[in-house]
Amino acid sequence: MHGHKSSANFLQSFKAVFWKDVLSEWRSRAALGAVALFSLAAPVTLGYSLARQTLPPELQGGLLWVVLFFAACIGLPRAFVKEEEAGTGALLRLHFGSDAVFWGKAAGQMALLLATQLGAIPVFVLLLGARVSHFELLLWTTLGGDLGLALSSTLIGAMAAQARGRGALFPALAAPILLPFLATLSVATSVAFGFKGADANSALMVIAAFDLALVGAGVLMFELVWK
Repeated sequence: MHGHKSSANFLQSFKAVFWKDVLSEWRSRAALGAVALFSLAAPVTLGYSLARQTLPPELQGGLLWVVLFFAACIGLPRAFVKEEEAGTGALLRLHFGSDAVFWGKAAGQMALLLATQLGAIPVFVLLLGARVSHFELLLWTTLGGDLGLALSSTLIGAMAAQARGRGALFPALAAPILLPFLATLSVATSVAFGFKGADANSALMVIAAFDLALVGAGVLMFELVWK
């Protein structure tokens, strides 16, 4: 009975944090606009710069995740920075458990990434002349990459929000931590674009392992970082 009540409280708190972030972002569109603008402007710029060149798929996969990573760095840290700036961080700590805040924020980050990439990835494929040879592989790679970015940005963003140089600290912390993850995402994406010199299954297993490691790190460390 106690376990059922605890699960119900967690689910209710999770939904409250998630919808608070979604509605807040829908009203301001600050992070959504920044992420969408970079995600769309970068492929357009690259497309015009490389108008008469055809990049090999291994470069196209790497470029895609470079664009998506830096777009995430622009908007995702705002999830906690805006709480500290508005003074609502203390209210979150008071009314919700750290596990509900972590998962609610991560779900909001995931929704933001998916919403922007629905437009950004087709634009990238169109303007850079990428050929999607394995659509399911691209889909699973994107979902795995977005999950990793959402989880890591929630954990690192909570740390960065406590510091003075909030804007610059997140990329400085995220880049070295996520570099192996981004490299693996680039390999899997290049295979989806037709590259024959890599094993997609091994790449997907590494991506899944990294996501699981981030889940464990978030569950174990978020309360210490955020409280």
